[in-house]
Amino acid sequence: MNEQWKMNRAVQSIDPKKIEIMELLVNQCRGKNLEDILPDLMAASSRLAEQGIAFTNEETGIIIDALSETMTGQEKQRLSLCFS
Repeated sequence: MNEQWKMNRAVQSIDPKKIEIMELLVNQCRGKNLEDILPDLMAASSRLAEQGIAFTNEETGIIIDALSETMTGQEKQRLSLCFS
C-alpha cells in the first residue's frame, strides 16, 4: 500500500487528531470504488464535526490524492466534487 501521501510537506503541520482520522480513512477506503467509500467519508467528516474539527481544503486535497491513486478519471472527478 502506497503511503506517499504522508510525505506531503503539509502533513507535517496537520493536527495529530486529523492525521489519525486521515490515516484510518485512507486505509479503510483505498482500492474501493467511489460508491463504497462515500459512507466512510461522511462518517469521518461527522467524527471530526463532533470534535469541532473540519478538514481544510489542503487536507481534503491530500485525502483525495491518496484515495484517487487507483481510480479512473471519472471517479477522481466525482470524488473531488464530493468535497467541493
